[in-house]
Amino acid sequence: MKILPVIALSLFMSGCANAQSTTTTAKLKIIGEPLPAISHITDMKISGDTLMFVFECEDGYGQRLLRRAIINSTNNTINISPDMGKREDGYYTSYMPYPFISDNGAIRVIGQDDCEIFSVENDTAFVRTRQYLMDSNSAVPFPLSQYVQDVYMTGSDKYVFIGREPNGGRQYAMTADLGTSKIDTIRQINISPLLQTWMPNAGEMVYSDKYNRLAFAYKLHPVVEIFDTNGNIIKSIKIGEDTFDTNTLDEADFETINILHTVDVTCTPDYIYALHWGCKYSDVENYAPTIYKIDWNGNIVDRYFTIPYPLYRIAAIDDSRLIGYNGKEFVTIKL
Repeated sequence: MKILPVIALSLFMSGCANAQSTTTTAKLKIIGEPLPAISHITDMKISGDTLMFVFECEDGYGQRLLRRAIINSTNNTINISPDMGKREDGYYTSYMPYPFISDNGAIRVIGQDDCEIFSVENDTAFVRTRQYLMDSNSAVPFPLSQYVQDVYMTGSDKYVFIGREPNGGRQYAMTADLGTSKIDTIRQINISPLLQTWMPNAGEMVYSDKYNRLAFAYKLHPVVEIFDTNGNIIKSIKIGEDTFDTNTLDEADFETINILHTVDVTCTPDYIYALHWGCKYSDVENYAPTIYKIDWNGNIVDRYFTIPYPLYRIAAIDDSRLIGYNGKEFVTIKL
C-alpha cells in the first residue's frame, strides 16, 4: 500500500528550522518468548538496552500485559521475556501494569487501577513496596480518579504524573510526595477554556530531569506544550493545522472520526520526540508519519519524513536512536 508523506504540516510550524532529515530503519527479529496476537501496544519505556512494553491481546478482554525485551541493535534482534507480574497460580499481581524508571535507573511498575507501586525482581516478578502513588490517606486538592498515567520519579519519594477527576472530569499535571502523602497540581491540561474535560484533551506527557521540565503533546490538537514544575509555560509549539471538530463531541467514537496529531511522545534528557500522524486512525496505513525532534526550550530541531511504514508507538534509546512499533513488528529508527 502506498505511503503518503504529510508535507503540508510544515506550513504551520512555529520556531522550526528548515531541517528535514532522513532516517534509517531496520525491523527487529523476535527471539525468546513468543508473543500472543497483539491488538495494540499502550506504552513503551526504555532503560539502557531494555524495552518495557504494555499491550492488550486480541482476545484479552481489556487486560494489559507487560513484557521486557533486550534490544540487540547489532544483530537486529529483540529478546522477549515471559509476562511480567504473573504469579505461580496463574494470576497476575496487577492487571493494569504501567512501567516507569525510578530516580536510580531501576525499573518499577505502578498499577494504573489502584496506584500501587512495585519493584521488579528476577526480571519479571513484581514485589510490593507497600507504597502507593495515591491512596485514601493522601491529601488531594479535589477528588481524583485512581487511574494515573505518564508517571515519572523526580526524586526520593517524589513523582510527577497525569491525574484526572472522576467521571470524565478535568485532567492535570500533578506532583506526589509520598513522604508527606500530599498530591498537588502543576497545571491543568486543556487546549482551551472551552474544552475542560480530559477526553478532548487526551495526549501524553514526558519529563526531563536535566531541565526539570515537562511536555504534553495533544492527540487531537497540533500542539506540544512545554512547562516547568511550577506550571509556567515555556513554549507552546504548533506542529500542524487545527482540525478538531467540536461538533463530534456528541459522538461516542469522536476520537476515530477526527484527525489525530501526536499519537505518542518520548524523550531523552535533551530532546522531545513527537510522533505525528496528521490523519484519521482509519487512514494510518496510507500515510507516512512524521517524527519531530524538539529541544526543551521549544525549538523544533529536526523533522523526519522518510519512515517507510506506519508507526503506532516510539521510545527513545538515546538522542539518535528510537524503537518503534509498526502494528506488527518492532523496528529501530536511526535518526
